[in-house]
Amino acid sequence: MLGKFFPNLIYSVALGVVGCSFVPFLIIMSGNSGFQPMNILLVGIMFFLAFFIILTVIYSLYYQAYINRYYYDCGPDFITIKKGVFAPSEIHVQYQKIQDVYVDQDIFDRMFGLYDVHIASATVTSGIEAHIDGVDTDVAESLKNILLGKIKSGGNISANSQTPSYPTQNIQAGTSAQPVQFQSDKTISSKTYPISGSWIYMAIFSGIFISLILTLILTPFTLKALSLLFGLPVLLLLFAFVFVVYMIYIFVWKKNFYFEFMPDYILLRTGVLNKEEKHVPYKSIQNIINSQGIFDRMFGLSKVTAQDASSRVVGSGRYQQTVPDGISLVWQPKDKADELSNILNDIVSKINPQSSRSTGL
Repeated sequence: MLGKFFPNLIYSVALGVVGCSFVPFLIIMSGNSGFQPMNILLVGIMFFLAFFIILTVIYSLYYQAYINRYYYDCGPDFITIKKGVFAPSEIHVQYQKIQDVYVDQDIFDRMFGLYDVHIASATVTSGIEAHIDGVDTDVAESLKNILLGKIKSGGNISANSQTPSYPTQNIQAGTSAQPVQFQSDKTISSKTYPISGSWIYMAIFSGIFISLILTLILTPFTLKALSLLFGLPVLLLLFAFVFVVYMIYIFVWKKNFYFEFMPDYILLRTGVLNKEEKHVPYKSIQNIINSQGIFDRMFGLSKVTAQDASSRVVGSGRYQQTVPDGISLVWQPKDKADELSNILNDIVSKINPQSSRSTGL
């Protein structure tokens, strides 16, 4: 409930500002040519308070009903999640169909120490509906371990298990099953395979490009509101502001970026304001792609992507499309990217012979 205090506050301020914008228009339409700025401010405060109280009350009632209807259960064969107030939904995801598990926090979750646990299968619906909301650190960690253990064992371990067991694979008929795990003499992570030092050039280039595009988009509006003499300095300040904000964002993102090849899955941590921890079991990986974009090639960088069978929806409206999901290890030197691709391809080919490896622009 407290997590919605700040969103309601933001919405109320925005609606209050919108309400204020109509006040001068209504005064002019009424034939009164004079109006006091203080009156507009008071009207805006009234709008803000009214909207904030209304939104808070509505959300309190909705949230209580949502909690009363919310239900999840890790059964022996599948996980069941029920949620929804006006349009209730119930989804069942078999453990052997789960492609990856990830835990994330948005900015408000981080303020109150809450986590969301997401479960992705090969369907788009699971990516939207199959997540457990608002649990604390211990519960999120336990759920993550239970689900990963279920994936590794094909859903045959107890739902109360806290420590995941390991998958087995029969090498030949009549032989004992042996654990199939990634093993290496050294740790494979972002510490042993760090982002290339050339990332700074790519970040600067991207920052300049994005800042220039946003500045050009805003140019007609800025020059219309200001004279040309004052408009150009404002545009330069706007360009500098966007560039600085973008660079700060990239530096924080790089600091939070971490990956590691665990025995049974790849761990990826990333995010700036919203943090995410993703786990992709090797048995779920379908494609391993080692790619370079045009600008990546200029700076000798490569991206290694491990795709599973899950999918996510990007875009909106008629431009909406479903794309494969997975994890990406970005800004790697070309030789290190080749090593990571070979390591991934070797372990995945032992567990999932039907996976593939791709390269290209």
